[in-house]
Amino acid sequence: MHPLTDIGVVWGDDGVTAIIFLEGVKKYSNDSSPPMAIKKLLDSIRMFLDGCEVDFDLSVLDFGGCTEYQRRVLDVVSSIPRGSTLTYSEVAARAGGSPRSAAGALSRNPFPLVIPCHRVIRSDGNAGGYQGGVKLKKRLLEMEGVSLEGQ
Repeated sequence: MHPLTDIGVVWGDDGVTAIIFLEGVKKYSNDSSPPMAIKKLLDSIRMFLDGCEVDFDLSVLDFGGCTEYQRRVLDVVSSIPRGSTLTYSEVAARAGGSPRSAAGALSRNPFPLVIPCHRVIRSDGNAGGYQGGVKLKKRLLEMEGVSLEGQ
């Protein structure tokens, strides 16, 4: 358990298929041990939540459940550096869609934290939505040294 948030990692034969927030979710585990690549990803997530700058290994992620457009949005968002933000409009312009479609793609981001959708904010400087809740989004941004102007 990490003091910032509880997460779960789901993986299959082709890699990580989802990272989910477990706030309010009943938790269980079995005795199987994850592959080394998954262990490394978990260690990287722990380091990230501890405030360290981390370069996540995206090769362990399975994007098979993503649409072509969502993959473009996730590619844009994965390049946002720690301590920086882009607006939904900026992400949409780079991915070839509308701000609403970019927001929709990010609302279904199967890899939050690793694909840092918390770094995407509204054009007015407000946080916007987040799978883990707006409070967590703001905490993650503050942890990275980002101060939201519209708050």
